[in-house]
Amino acid sequence: MVITNILVPFDGSTYSVKAFNAALDIAQKHDARISILTCLEKENLGAWYVDKKVNKQIIKDAKKFAIGFLSKLEKTAKSSGVLLSIQVLETKSISKQIVDFANSKKIDLIVIGSHGQSGFNRFLLGSVSNAVSQSAKCPVLIIK
Repeated sequence: MVITNILVPFDGSTYSVKAFNAALDIAQKHDARISILTCLEKENLGAWYVDKKVNKQIIKDAKKFAIGFLSKLEKTAKSSGVLLSIQVLETKSISKQIVDFANSKKIDLIVIGSHGQSGFNRFLLGSVSNAVSQSAKCPVLIIK
């Protein structure tokens, strides 16, 4: 199997950091590039009850925070000699967005944490990682 494009869905959780580190190791061994994808789920930003201006500001602030955090990963990848790109997208369905992104960018491997930031969903195998592993066309490596 040839691996040239790796996708790491990233939500800031411990598991997504572990997934990034695993992807970085794989990328170094296969001379691959990494795409980091952070999805902001519109309905879960806590602003459904306020006007659209406030909601837009919350999304803008969340994107700015995410990009700031992800720039640290970019520095780590660069120092390891791995090309890395960052995308922060708004979505209604995180798992669907991840699969659609993987398909559109011709991703060879998705490396995803087994659990994310969601509270109740931690009870099971993370609902996002489970949905991605069931729907993705490429191999999915789930990191515990």
